[in-house]
Amino acid sequence: MGALGRRFATLASPLSDTSLRRLWFARLVSEGGDWAARLALGLLVFAQTGSPLATTTVTAVSLLPHLGIGQLLGTLADRFPHRSVMIGAELWRGTLYLILAFTHLPVPAILALAFVAGLADPPFLAANSAALPLLAGDRYMLVLTLWTSTRQAMTLIGFAAGGLLIAVTSPSLALGLNAASFLVSIVFITGTRPTRSCEPEDRQPLIRPAVRALTSDRLILVSAGAVTIAAVLGVTVESLMVAYAAHLGYGARGTGLLATIPPIAALITALLVKSDGAHAQLVRRVCWLVTAMSAVAFTAFVLDTPMPFVAVAFLAAGALDVMTVPAGAVIGQRLPQASRGTAFSFLEGALGTAQVVGALLAGALATAMSVAYASAILALPALAVGIAGLLAVRRPATVPPEVSVAPVLLPIAAVD
Repeated sequence: MGALGRRFATLASPLSDTSLRRLWFARLVSEGGDWAARLALGLLVFAQTGSPLATTTVTAVSLLPHLGIGQLLGTLADRFPHRSVMIGAELWRGTLYLILAFTHLPVPAILALAFVAGLADPPFLAANSAALPLLAGDRYMLVLTLWTSTRQAMTLIGFAAGGLLIAVTSPSLALGLNAASFLVSIVFITGTRPTRSCEPEDRQPLIRPAVRALTSDRLILVSAGAVTIAAVLGVTVESLMVAYAAHLGYGARGTGLLATIPPIAALITALLVKSDGAHAQLVRRVCWLVTAMSAVAFTAFVLDTPMPFVAVAFLAAGALDVMTVPAGAVIGQRLPQASRGTAFSFLEGALGTAQVVGALLAGALATAMSVAYASAILALPALAVGIAGLLAVRRPATVPPEVSVAPVLLPIAAVD
């Protein structure tokens, strides 16, 4: 077996655990269906309105549940068993997508139901994030790498399969299959080991301890800040993809080409990034990579380079998505178990806010100037937060105690 084969074998090794394997299958089917459904909803809205702005509202309403109300719903992950919360969330989403699939609704009703279905996302993600450290143990970093790689793969597969399905059938069938994917996910989740953040008799107020945990630990703050601000560049590339393809003179075919670059970059980066070391070392690695990748993207965009240099900028933006792996491992291991789910719901809210603001800024700037210069400007926040993070973690962290993460991949290159 070659080096690449050994890396894939190492990456897949957590699937030998029954609970992790079933949870991975659950995410596999539901995420693939979700991306296909997002495409289908956009087409349904566009068919009724003919408005690109109305179509982009589908993405906006899918993110809104993470802002404000999502943090309250995320506390469910720390109040009830994680498995029960995930099953309830999948049942909620599956039911509502069945309604979307088999009823003909006006656009406001479609958007309202999409928003209500999205309310299940924060508690599901919070419960999943809180359960993974308990199920994975010392393989937590490896599990996060596998989960991130799977998400990127399902982005590609979901869009491709959804587009093909819609082309030969209808958006309604894609929505119906998405509803079925949530129900299949329930079957897999049911067989996982039960976990919970704390016992009922030990429940304490959750929001204040979660906020205190997120803000009192410098390594958590730097990790969360780097991932959240770097997401602005990611959503800029995603939201301006159609406009950038037109800017390059490539049209729809170029859009499809550009759309494949960031997920492929994320998949490759997940295999290459070194993933062992102490927490401070991992955070510095995150900050170095955020700084380097955003600098590459900024340079290509500000010079308004042609292909293939634009592809390099898109590769750099896609690689930033994998920074959630070491950053997430540091955050997950340093957060107190009792409020971990609530804390992760706040992080999801911050990430969602950054993505909404980034998308709106990208559209506004691209209207006022060239799409290349707009993209360059929105690479600067990631560059700034990467440099600030490196300055912030020069001194050793003292609380909580420093912990090392065991090696989980055979790295090709170390960045430190």
